Amino acid sequence: MFAFRAFRRASHRIRLSLSAVTVGAAALGVLATGSPAAATGDYGPDTCLQGYVWRDAFPGDHVCVTGATRSQAASDNSQAAARRSPTGGPYGPDTCLQGYVWREARPSDHVCVSPATRSQAAYDNGQAAARRDSLHLWHATYTKPPVCHGDTCTSTSTDDIPRFRLYGDHVNVAQVTVELRRTSNGHLVKRWRVDARPLSGAPGGGFVLDTGVFDCRRSADSYFQVYDPVSTRWSVRHYVSANCAVL
Repeated sequence: MFAFRAFRRASHRIRLSLSAVTVGAAALGVLATGSPAAATGDYGPDTCLQGYVWRDAFPGDHVCVTGATRSQAASDNSQAAARRSPTGGPYGPDTCLQGYVWREARPSDHVCVSPATRSQAAYDNGQAAARRDSLHLWHATYTKPPVCHGDTCTSTSTDDIPRFRLYGDHVNVAQVTVELRRTSNGHLVKRWRVDARPLSGAPGGGFVLDTGVFDCRRSADSYFQVYDPVSTRWSVRHYVSANCAVL
């Protein structure tokens, strides 16, 4: 009988331990998947560039901020009631205690914070678009100059035809994939691998690609797209006229 009771007590302890592990794993899962971090995955048009996360100062707050700022917003939310005047004041029940001001991450955000945090929220709002992984594409054109050896220069009949120079920014710093496809059937015309390098004075990376593809200067019949492997996002299509015959 003693052995049986000991066995039951041991089994109960094992079940408790397994339950604790399961709850802990579930909590870690919530932390890992509750909000995008470091652009590891496609979270739609509000996906942040690597190094930024959603602020979550209120439900649906997808302004991209540093991890420290996100933690500050959560801390301020938890202290909201303690920082309001218990007797109200000139701004009604949301009147802050002395030393605090409304955060105003959105116009109706009356969480009381330090003036520095309020300024940070305004600054982050102003940087919202720049910190998103929006994969912006545009193009210019270039031509090939003559090849010269001493006083002798040669060129071909196609050297004066403009070619597409593709630019991209608001991408993660990584080796991205650029594709050119036909609009009519999605046929892959050409694919490039290009390094998106850090930008000076702006979040994320950018690239310049001399494609060698002729600009036919007719109605759009093809499109460029870029793939960001960090966020697994594709850019919107950038339409061009690239299906032409050159004699």
